[in-house]
Amino acid sequence: MKDKSKTLVSAIIPTYNRANLISRAVRSALDQTYGNLEIIVVDDGSTDRTSEVLRAFGDSIRTVRQINSGPSAARNAGILVARGDIIAFLDSDDVWLPTKIERQVQLLEQAGNEVPCCVCNATLSRPYYGCTTSFDLAGLKLGVESGRWQNPAYVLASRFVLFNQVAAVRRSALKVIGGFKEDLRLLEDYDLALRLSLLGPWAIIREPLVVKHVEAGDCLSVEAAKDPLMMECMAEKVIGNFLREHQFVDKKLKRALESTLQRVRSSVVAIEMSKQPSKLVSSRGRLWHFALRKQYALWRRTPWWPQAVVL
Repeated sequence: MKDKSKTLVSAIIPTYNRANLISRAVRSALDQTYGNLEIIVVDDGSTDRTSEVLRAFGDSIRTVRQINSGPSAARNAGILVARGDIIAFLDSDDVWLPTKIERQVQLLEQAGNEVPCCVCNATLSRPYYGCTTSFDLAGLKLGVESGRWQNPAYVLASRFVLFNQVAAVRRSALKVIGGFKEDLRLLEDYDLALRLSLLGPWAIIREPLVVKHVEAGDCLSVEAAKDPLMMECMAEKVIGNFLREHQFVDKKLKRALESTLQRVRSSVVAIEMSKQPSKLVSSRGRLWHFALRKQYALWRRTPWWPQAVVL
């Protein structure tokens, strides 16, 4: 039952040819303990039984259909019709735990209107490899259960932290930054997170309130995981554009981003070398790429590895 005295939250679920999975995601949104939630599913031109599956949910969800335009365009289409003051995103192959939205809204209300978003941890379910969490994968250690994350920009300057599925974002903040960039089909959430990080402190929850299913298939994320060059090239594009498009008063932050960009560019060159037909060149490329990864792994173990400051 809806409680209209509470802030309206819009859950946006983009989907494309996920007839076998979309019900699981929608049900997890319907099962939220929060009392004022609208669910918007954006069907990005599916050609399978997705429309039929969605019709079974009746008036409990709103469905938007468009020609296939990519995940960023689908999320923007959902934002456009959303009525909520807080927007939350859920990928069609993932699920929210029941208290996810309630916990995030409570924390955002406590944190104040100047906090643009709230993120939580997520369990990453990977076939054959077991489970870990998104915070563990990103080397993000929190000394408290929840609070105001004071330095999201500094942490994001050094690595990607899972965002879309775990975030609840104020509509006003999305309006300021302009939503998702529709030319990005990978790391679009990293780009959005970087831009949101310039608006101020975030709210953060240490507990995993999302389950991300890293499943075999033809999705872009799986394809990119098999091709490191694809992911590194997209990271180079995202960070490079971010540096060009913003004026940084904080010179330390700018230097951190420039350092990460240089590391990513070196990785791109090393991977490209490793793919060359010359055995000498390809061997040097593989050694260089291994050295870069080793250097990054060692950095994660030092006191200089940026950690979240949470109050």
